Amino acid sequence: MKTKLIFTLVAAAVLLIFGSPAQADIILGAISNRTGPTSDSSIPHTDGVLHAYAWINSMGGIKGQKIKLIEIDCSYDIPKTVAAFKRLVETEKVPLVHGFGTPDSMAIIPFSTRTQTIYMPLSYAKEFSDAKNAPYYFTTNSTYNDAGRSAVQFVKKQGGKLALLYNNGGFGLAPIADIKDEAKKLGVPIVADEHSGYAPTDVVQPILKFKEAGADYIWMGNTTSAMTVLAKDLKKQGFPTKAIGNIYAATEAFIRNAGPDAEGHYSMYGGTPYGAVDTPAMKQIMASTYFDKLNTDYIRGWAQALLVAEVVKITLDANKKLTGPNLKAAFETLKDFTPGGLIPPVTFTADDHRPSMVVPVYQVQGGKMVKVWDNRMSR
Repeated sequence: MKTKLIFTLVAAAVLLIFGSPAQADIILGAISNRTGPTSDSSIPHTDGVLHAYAWINSMGGIKGQKIKLIEIDCSYDIPKTVAAFKRLVETEKVPLVHGFGTPDSMAIIPFSTRTQTIYMPLSYAKEFSDAKNAPYYFTTNSTYNDAGRSAVQFVKKQGGKLALLYNNGGFGLAPIADIKDEAKKLGVPIVADEHSGYAPTDVVQPILKFKEAGADYIWMGNTTSAMTVLAKDLKKQGFPTKAIGNIYAATEAFIRNAGPDAEGHYSMYGGTPYGAVDTPAMKQIMASTYFDKLNTDYIRGWAQALLVAEVVKITLDANKKLTGPNLKAAFETLKDFTPGGLIPPVTFTADDHRPSMVVPVYQVQGGKMVKVWDNRMSR
């Protein structure tokens, strides 16, 4: 495992209240995936977290305290993740850990609960928004399941038949049951259901089945690389149906990799597109020299760090120690809070840890993500 201590990096402005005399550092943890499968999501996200904390530190920290992040790369490996979590909590005494994927974060639930440590996965499995069974878990975006339900509602609104294409595990499988339930409830026909690997070289056979079944839309529950292959193969087969990618399928990388073949396809995009809002946080992101700053994963990394900064500030303002239970209580006071304007508004309560029921649909238009439906779902 590789550990990095991240200190002050860059200067900027921040929408927090600072100014008390210098005090002890705030030590937090991060379990990242820089070297394993789906690291293309973790690298920009973790870097976004780091850069946002550096931004805060450059202005004096939070109430005079600087944030130091201990990052451990666990390569999407469950035993390594469990060992890293134990080290961060037992040895480093951190009250909060930024996490990563679905299976590794699932394994941490009992440890997080027992040690009363906040855990913030990059996965949006609905289990992580269950306030009863994962009481110390907090995420930034709607669950995979709510996003899948929103996609079905979009297809209902547009009219047409739906096909499903997804990886047979982890975040690919997560929303499928809810997608099918929502489709049945709304009367949206699901005409085909196929699997693909995380990085398939072609998906011609599923496309031929979708074409024969008369699908108008394809739910893509997979990675950017798989979405790219789908878009290109749809074009080669002359099949005009549109794909609706989940939060990790249709990103800026999809637009770059698929080129003109990305046009017209849809995304359950995870944040505010690069440059779309006039906030100090977005201005800092735009001023950054980061190699992949347009990436929604990078922007959501910033959002996750700014969300943490807010609850840390709430806790310190109340003259309470930075413990898991105190941070949990602070999270549960947030209502329609949008960190840096970078994600849909977040609300947490003691009974409901789903961060947001705003699940917009974006479409690739002219090489950019354009919001076409701002779906506000009921809880």
